Amino acid sequence: MVNKILNRILIVGDACRGKSTLASKISKKFGIQNHSTDDFFYEIKFTKKRDRKESINLISKIFQGEKWLIEGTTKHLLEPGLHSADIIIHLKYKNVLTQWIFLIKRYFQRDNETIGGLYKLMKHVLYKKHKLGYRKGKLTPTEIIEPYKDKVITLSSFKEIDEFTNFF
Repeated sequence: MVNKILNRILIVGDACRGKSTLASKISKKFGIQNHSTDDFFYEIKFTKKRDRKESINLISKIFQGEKWLIEGTTKHLLEPGLHSADIIIHLKYKNVLTQWIFLIKRYFQRDNETIGGLYKLMKHVLYKKHKLGYRKGKLTPTEIIEPYKDKVITLSSFKEIDEFTNFF
């Protein structure tokens, strides 16, 4: 799969897994503009959410293009691009505890994080990964991309991500 021309790249996965970093590296390597689902989800980043329909319309215009690179975790913004992506790179943690450690590290590195926000995100990550609470009965990211498995590459460690990046 990596031998074919990759003009439409979707990077999905767990919070704090390195999607933005990988997207930046690939963007520079292939000369494809990088977009984050956060740019469509928020009118004012991490503060004011955009209307759902408007955010879907905005990102759908990007998905109609010849070349794009989009990374993120927001399901309703990723779904319109799943079918047209040349490759879907799925970054995931092997377990929730490792992910929590990286979320806590990120909390101490960012100025705009709050302890309440960190708690909420850690709870959301747990619920999402194990289909608990308000996530009960909802599809996991792995289940959402399952129909596209022929174009999915799953990377679960920093070593795998580095090897993948260096492959190009």
